[in-house]
Amino acid sequence: MPLRAVTPRWRPPARPRSGPRYDAIRCPTLLLRGAESDLLARATAAGDDARAARSARLHEFAGVGHAPTLVAPDQVAVVREFLLSP
Repeated sequence: MPLRAVTPRWRPPARPRSGPRYDAIRCPTLLLRGAESDLLARATAAGDDARAARSARLHEFAGVGHAPTLVAPDQVAVVREFLLSP
C-alpha cells in the first residue's frame, strides 16, 4: 500500500535531505527501490545514482512499495550478487 494511502496528509520533502552525506560515500553502493514507492521517486533515485562520485547501482523491484522486504528470492538474489561481485 502506498504511504500516502496510510497517511494522506503527509507529503515528501521537495528535495532529498541526504545529498551531502550520500555524496560522501566512496564505496560501491546498491540502491534498492520499490517501483510503487511514493516516498522515493524514480527520478530522485536515478538522480542520486547519477551524481554519486562512485558507481552506484540502482535496482527497482516491480510491484513493491517503498522498501523491499528482501525476503523474496529475486530480491535476495540482487543483494547476493552485489555483495559477492568483485
